[in-house]
Amino acid sequence: MAAFPQFSTDSLLFDCERLIDNGNEFCIKRFNAFHDAEGLTYYLKKQALKDEKENSVRNYVVKLHGTEITIAYFTLKAGAIPYTETADNLTFSKNTKLVPGIELVNIALNDIMLPKIKTLPFKVGEYIFYNIVEKLVLHVASEIGVKVLYLFAMNKKLAEYYKTWGFRMIEDDSYNDKLNEEWQSDYSQNCIFMYKPIAEIA
Repeated sequence: MAAFPQFSTDSLLFDCERLIDNGNEFCIKRFNAFHDAEGLTYYLKKQALKDEKENSVRNYVVKLHGTEITIAYFTLKAGAIPYTETADNLTFSKNTKLVPGIELVNIALNDIMLPKIKTLPFKVGEYIFYNIVEKLVLHVASEIGVKVLYLFAMNKKLAEYYKTWGFRMIEDDSYNDKLNEEWQSDYSQNCIFMYKPIAEIA
């Protein structure tokens, strides 16, 4: 098995590993997504390994450093989105083109480990996003060139939360309709598209 790529996570509290490495498949049995997010739990337990074998995504588990305590998992996927250089207001125009991106398909905390999570003196999801997910995204971007990180929020409440992570929503309804009709997978149908330019990731 290939070694996990070395990149700086700025985290002494957590280890980040591929789901398919180091026997991490056993983590699946002890994971229920926070806030009763059954879709995220189902994906990890029933679909994640299939997608790995098809080479369509990469799934990662986040553990407390030096332990097998799984705190979270997240999923990244290579993709492309219609994009313009005026990233503050994406819309379809003569300047719109497909650019390479990375989709944050899933990110979830482990509800089973909530008592342990509550002992940590910071917002764990936010910490993992900034110190692990974004660092991995920057590592990939430095190797192959990536323009944007994007996701599909399940609902407006989550979309508002992801705004605090620096993601933006699209105000142009025609852009959103076209994404939903022509580009979004069945997994993200009718979700809210959001994006964050790589240039804005520190």
